[in-house]
Amino acid sequence: MLRMRPIAILALLSALLPTFASGCATARADPATRTLTIFDGHSGEAMVWTDVIDRAAAADGTFIGERHDDPTAHAVQLAVFQDLLARAPGTAIALEHLERDEQSTLDRYLRGEMTPDAFIDATKSRDWAGKDTWVFFFQPLVDTAREHHAPVIAANAPRDIVRRARSEGHDALDKLPPPERATFDIPIQTTADPQWNAAWKAYQERFHEFATSGDDDPNSAEARARTSSVFLSQSMWDATMGASAAAGGASAAVGGASAAAGGASAAAGAKKVVVCAGCFHIERDGGTVLQFRARRPGARTLTISVFDEASLRLRSDDRNAADIVIYGVPVKRAAVDNG
Repeated sequence: MLRMRPIAILALLSALLPTFASGCATARADPATRTLTIFDGHSGEAMVWTDVIDRAAAADGTFIGERHDDPTAHAVQLAVFQDLLARAPGTAIALEHLERDEQSTLDRYLRGEMTPDAFIDATKSRDWAGKDTWVFFFQPLVDTAREHHAPVIAANAPRDIVRRARSEGHDALDKLPPPERATFDIPIQTTADPQWNAAWKAYQERFHEFATSGDDDPNSAEARARTSSVFLSQSMWDATMGASAAAGGASAAVGGASAAAGGASAAAGAKKVVVCAGCFHIERDGGTVLQFRARRPGARTLTISVFDEASLRLRSDDRNAADIVIYGVPVKRAAVDNG
């Protein structure tokens, strides 16, 4: 299996920058992306790129976890999406990075009624993962879907709703008027599947451990109350993204309404969906994956996690992080929120 050296990835990204920035043509995933080091996330068996696409083609939902500021992760998302479209035309893509109340703006862009700059400015997305990152990291995904007449799903809940979830609680938000209520989903907390229920409780506990990692007493009543409150927001993100993806993969419907009647987002009936979101939402039975499964219990899911580190074997800490683990290049960063 080919191993991609860090210098090769840097060359890849440098080569893609002019194409991404032009806004004139859809960026093509560079073949070098497909030579990254890949492992089965459970067995540790080495894989090649065609194995990844074979498994994605067999899944109903493919979830790709990203560290938001990692260029390699976004290159992988683009390559998976483009290669999967070649195998399964009409595959939808659901993005954490756009919110449901922005769907109409997204649809206008997909129908060719807006320029890329107008779309980016209207959604206030230009600096989503850092200064000027949208055009490099996310716009190629949207433009790929537009070129292939595939649905694009603005999957996330509006920011103000997520904030209100923490302060007002889910029950209060559930009573909002229908137009506003359609912009988010309330998380499913229990199902008839004991394994799902156990996984959801484990996810909540992982969130608590993450949120209290700097506390002197993470299991104090005060710490538990604080993280339970914050989890109201976290779980609403998960529920809305999971439900958006579940509806999009089943019928290209978002928020209970069909995608726009014209343009690329109207490709109703898409059977597969690729979900791009922060790694915590996806890794180790993350909340977005679980909320998708709760709404489509018979669906086949595949999780992929891209680590911004190099390794020639599956590291013990990364075992079971995802069905497929891909290693890339270290990213120098300050503290960053990948939720």
